[in-house]
Amino acid sequence: MFGGALRTVKALCLAGAALLASGIPAAALNVQPVVLDLLSSGRRSSAVVTLQNTFTTTVPVELVARSVELIDGEFRETEEESEDLMVFPATATVEPGQSQAFRVQWVGDPAPSASRHYYVSVAQLPVQLPENENAVQVLYNFKVLVSVGANGAKSALSVASAAIETDKEGRVFPVIHVRNSGDTYGYVGRGRLTVTQRDNGGAVIFRQAFEPDEIQRRMGLGLIPSGATRRLPINLDLPSAGGSIEVDIAPVEGR
Repeated sequence: MFGGALRTVKALCLAGAALLASGIPAAALNVQPVVLDLLSSGRRSSAVVTLQNTFTTTVPVELVARSVELIDGEFRETEEESEDLMVFPATATVEPGQSQAFRVQWVGDPAPSASRHYYVSVAQLPVQLPENENAVQVLYNFKVLVSVGANGAKSALSVASAAIETDKEGRVFPVIHVRNSGDTYGYVGRGRLTVTQRDNGGAVIFRQAFEPDEIQRRMGLGLIPSGATRRLPINLDLPSAGGSIEVDIAPVEGR
């Protein structure tokens, strides 16, 4: 048991397809990158995650890889540790102002028929305090999203449907269902998105194209596993709740 009256507060920093801001203070722990794209064999079957400790105290951390499943359009982490993704070292103690590199290595099927997805948690561990010392420990837990695809596999993203929705505040925005008929994962946020709205008479009342950087600001990366379909709202104000909406995805060279 830890000495003293110790309360632990866990600060979860989730690095996922949405890449949402966590609201956690910047001067603490920093993990980069937060998204890893691996291949199932060859040189790109491994990558390095770096943890920087900007605290003034030593930080012990533990890394665990768990598979992620797409359920009802949301990514959910399983309970069991993955045997297909190896992280080395699995534990480390990082001194103040220092960095520690961790290698993430795919050791599973060298030719998977579908993409695989994982969260690697980088969890700060509690430390023992002196006897009779009262303290609150804030423990950071980062989650790095790791996706693995077979060598030579391709994604094939298309908009299965698009609709106009209105939220409780009366804001009107587009929602798309994106299908990936390819044999590896793809990102909506790495393509070019064109949104066109027509009124009930068929006249165009809104049309705008978005480059990848703008798409990622409005809706995140938009990860779509192979063979899956996801519902993705677009953070975009439409001029009218009526009429029809069309959304097209086009690949961008080099993305």
